[in-house]
Amino acid sequence: MATNEELLKAIAEKVEALGQSVTDAKIEEKVRANFDKLAGDKEFARKMRFAQTDPALMGSKFSRSGLGKEDLEMGYQILVAAKSRGMSHGPSVDLANAVADLSPAQPADDDGKHTRAMDTAESGYGSQLIGAQYVGSLWEAARKAAVVFPLFNTFEMNAPTAYLPVEVDMPEMLLLSESTANNSSNFTSSKTGSNRVSVTASKFGIHQMWSGEMEEDAILPYIPFLRGQAQKSLAHYSDSLLLNGDTTNSSSNINAYGADPADTKHFLAFDGLIHAAQVDNTGNRASSAGAVCSWEAALNLRKLMLDRTYLHNWGQPEDPDDLFYVADPECALKMATGIDELVTVDKYGPQAVVLNGEIAKLGRHRLLQSIAIELSDTSGYNNTTGGSNLYGRLLAVNRRGGVVGWRRQMKIETERIPATDQNRIVYTMRMGFGRFYPAAAASGIEWVAMQYYCGI
Repeated sequence: MATNEELLKAIAEKVEALGQSVTDAKIEEKVRANFDKLAGDKEFARKMRFAQTDPALMGSKFSRSGLGKEDLEMGYQILVAAKSRGMSHGPSVDLANAVADLSPAQPADDDGKHTRAMDTAESGYGSQLIGAQYVGSLWEAARKAAVVFPLFNTFEMNAPTAYLPVEVDMPEMLLLSESTANNSSNFTSSKTGSNRVSVTASKFGIHQMWSGEMEEDAILPYIPFLRGQAQKSLAHYSDSLLLNGDTTNSSSNINAYGADPADTKHFLAFDGLIHAAQVDNTGNRASSAGAVCSWEAALNLRKLMLDRTYLHNWGQPEDPDDLFYVADPECALKMATGIDELVTVDKYGPQAVVLNGEIAKLGRHRLLQSIAIELSDTSGYNNTTGGSNLYGRLLAVNRRGGVVGWRRQMKIETERIPATDQNRIVYTMRMGFGRFYPAAAASGIEWVAMQYYCGI
């Protein structure tokens, strides 16, 4: 019978062996050994199958061109729109049949409801009922590629302006005396405060110029490129809308301080996150006076997010993922390399979930970088005076304070421009951003704080 010493030795040897079995060298050795065996098995190699296109496209010319479902549907819609304007012969029978096989008919959107009673055989008068999977794919890809935009909850707007009811404060607990008579006075009542936040949808558009012919053979090979560019644009400007929004159409706009921005600038649609601390509630911003944003400065932003009036501590959420930090790339990278207390992504471990733009953690909260945040001057504004924008900005945001509403997701149309012998592909959508504040004025926003004038 083994002694205790022998048992402990055996256990120690097994534990050590377990550690060796999961080392990088051991894993590589096992993978190479098994891969060589599989590669030598000709029957197994013959049966191996890699990622394929949609089964409905197998053997078609579209499959051989590497086009997928979203590419075909986007190309089909562009060609249909071009034909309705006399710019194209429209989609071929093969393309129309392929799209019909891939996509079940779907209802038209609000802007196209009138087509339901029209002749579906006529281009532009009912053919919009064809499925439009690429629209959802464009939107979803944009959310995945964006940094800040996908962190906020979204809802569908049933009208151009939506009102969201919000709680303001909790009812007060009162000390009550015992009722000893049949005509005792009523207890004092407590009121529960409430308010509402409005979300107004604004219309946004992206224009892509196409110099080629609006015919199937010419445009289909370029659909993946066009769709990719549209996705990149949606991702960047969705972030920029939420971060840089400022309805001030004058020289005091936070994105163009010193000059009146063009009336078509996207950031004029609604007020966003930077505006909340820079303009709405200036008590929620602090200056680094040109120094690199420190660990203490970042943590102190959370102190500014305390709403004593309505008993809401935005800087200490129950779920640590509700609070995040986001900065321009220069400021974020300077912090990541200069603050010892930061836990950078390379130290998270293999099971960690890493968001787009995430480079480190400040305490329990993610530090993100977004190129949509411009460098600013010493006062926190993006200045139009040359050489003024030399400093970074860091935002602390509780994502429960904002919500994105969309009235209509992506819609695609085409138009001919004879003067330049070009065609224009136009993407439009309607969305809005609602910001929570308990009182009647935006100065009550406490869920955003900002450090500005940060050395980079």
